[in-house]
Formats: sequence, C-alpha cells, structure tokens
Amino acid sequence: MLDSYEAFIPEYISKEEFFRFGLEKTIFIPDEKVKEEWKKLKEKISSNKTVYMRGMKETGGNHLFYEFYDKVLKNKQVQKDPSNTQTPAKIIEDLTGYKKSKDLRNYQLTSIFGRSKNIFAFAAPWNIVYIPNLLDALLGPDAKGTLAEQYQRVFFEHCFKKFKPYISEFNDIVTNMHFQRAVDEYFQRLYEDSRHDKNAVIKFESVLREEFAPIK
Repeated sequence: MLDSYEAFIPEYISKEEFFRFGLEKTIFIPDEKVKEEWKKLKEKISSNKTVYMRGMKETGGNHLFYEFYDKVLKNKQVQKDPSNTQTPAKIIEDLTGYKKSKDLRNYQLTSIFGRSKNIFAFAAPWNIVYIPNLLDALLGPDAKGTLAEQYQRVFFEHCFKKFKPYISEFNDIVTNMHFQRAVDEYFQRLYEDSRHDKNAVIKFESVLREEFAPIK
C-alpha cells in the first residue's frame, strides 16, 4: 500500500526530524498555568459550579450524563459545551496567548487523551494542545499505517511524561475504590429502574466506562 507520508518523508527529511518537528511545534499550556487551571477545575467540580462536557451525538445521552454527574459526583451544573470546543479553546487561548483565528494558521486544537465527556478531562489544561495541521493526520482516530503508529507512540509518551503528575491524579480519581463502587451502584439502580430502556443503559454504561478509564 502506498502511504503518501512515508513516500514524502525519506525524500526530504528523516522520520526522526519530522517527529521532532511535530513535538517542538506543538503548543502546550505552560506547566505553572496547567497546575493552577487544573486546581480550579477540580474545585469547580467538587463545589457544584458550572463545568462542561462534549455532547453526545444522540442528544438524549447528554441527560444520562447529567444525571450521572448529579448522583455520583454531586454536581448538578454540568452542561454541554455550546460548540463542543468553545471551553477548551478559550482555556488554551487565555493560557498561551495564542488565538487560533488571529495568531495561528494551520494549527489544530486537539484533545490529547480524549475523554471529552468526562468533566475532569474535557477542560483539563493538560489535555488541550495546538498541533500543526501537518501532524493532525497522524493523530486522528482514522490514522492508519506504520508512520502514524510510530508518531502516536512518540507523541503520547511525550505528553504522558510531560503531564505525568496531573495524569496520575486523574487516574487516582477514576480508579478510586469509593468512586468505582458509586459507579457500580448507580448502574445497578439504572438497570433495576423499569423506566429506562435496557439497551440504552447498556450503551451508556459502555461509553461512560470508556470515558472514565485511566490513561495509560
């Protein structure tokens, strides 16, 4: 199979140089600002302040998430982000000083580790970056080929190492024994409630478990 990236790179630049370009030109929020913003986000969640998540394609699923956050995390103020990117876009603009439409060209706003329906991850400053459009094709969910696999490994390992303290804290939150028990009990009640369609609950549980999986 002919891969245009693999055909192009050896002709003009080494793979190692191309990968280094990708990491060096990715715009991360400065660490001291990541620490402060992460603290603010956790405080908003725990104090029942407004926080945002990316909406479901099937809008009915949003209400299941709202109910989950209300019952399990005691936050009644979770809302769907107006454009599904507005909140993270504002955060990275404010904390880096770069506005995509004004200061950057051919850059893509990206959620590094996904989990955009998880309120601890969607607006987490360690999960938001600008990447060069040139590299976006290697990081997207539809990316295929050896080069994409290699760059994804380099990119995610770099980001994991860079933000390890925050990711470790996120992992502690989602794997906490009391939280896990609360999640299990919540779904048990949903399955026992005849008002809910069982297939819809099964689908919702699958999505939520994935959203709250630890980052490895």
